[in-house]
Amino acid sequence: MRRLASSAILAVVVAGALVVVPWAAQADPLTTWTAGPDASGDNTYDGFIDAPANGATIPTGSFTVSGWFVDNTADGWAGADDVQVWLGTMDGGGRLLGKLDFAQNRPDVAAATGNAYQAASGFGGVIPPNSMAIGPQTLSVYVHTPSKGWWFKQVNVTASTGAVVGPVATPSGAALPTIDIEKPKNSETVLTRSNYDVTGYALDKNATVNQGIAGSGVDRVQVYLDGERDTPGSLFLGNAELGFNDSVAQGLYGPQFASAGWRLTFTPTNYKVNTHLLYAYARSAVSGKEDLVIRYFAIRDQ
Repeated sequence: MRRLASSAILAVVVAGALVVVPWAAQADPLTTWTAGPDASGDNTYDGFIDAPANGATIPTGSFTVSGWFVDNTADGWAGADDVQVWLGTMDGGGRLLGKLDFAQNRPDVAAATGNAYQAASGFGGVIPPNSMAIGPQTLSVYVHTPSKGWWFKQVNVTASTGAVVGPVATPSGAALPTIDIEKPKNSETVLTRSNYDVTGYALDKNATVNQGIAGSGVDRVQVYLDGERDTPGSLFLGNAELGFNDSVAQGLYGPQFASAGWRLTFTPTNYKVNTHLLYAYARSAVSGKEDLVIRYFAIRDQ
């Protein structure tokens, strides 16, 4: 049995089965980060591939790869500047499947390690459909550090056309994800005196614990101002950080969604002192579908 958790967050591997109550930082008891191309120096790393699990059966359609990584010698950050997923290995005839978003928020890691900078240690993304042939495969997650080159971990999986991630559904018939904006409230006034955090939660109720960021079933939240995406006058505020603790989501939908919170910081002084509409889109890692929530608020001088 191996543990890496805060007193409030526990992850335990017992007899090969992972029990998470709720989602928490997990340490891999069996493998370590292995030197890859241009690797140098000592192995000073920790981290875990949350999804897919070793030995999992995954669909030949899209699937999520996510986890966390820290260089324990990094000063003021988690240490990674690139994360990639390969079928096989970089220097052994493998094939690049995709690049992952990194520096995603993982407050559970910071709590478990006692290092606040390691909160920005998460990585995750969706591998496109038809990236893998049917049968046993080895996935390699490569993490690059500026001074020590590429290091990787691997999971063995089986790709199958019959694999189901969540309930059986096609995108045309699948349920939409759930998204809410918790801040600002409707009609709230946001002052220009400081940066402002837009917060909320996003999840797919049909997700398994291995889907989406921190098991939320969602892999992206995008926020726009004053118009729907791709419409004239719409202003893109950015991609929100995912994986924040959210007691509202946990209370409404259960412990799997305890880390379904999202956050985006913007600078009100960059926008007109006026009333505005905020548009937030959540994308499901289960179905690829998106849903939208809209919030009315005002920006005022302090």
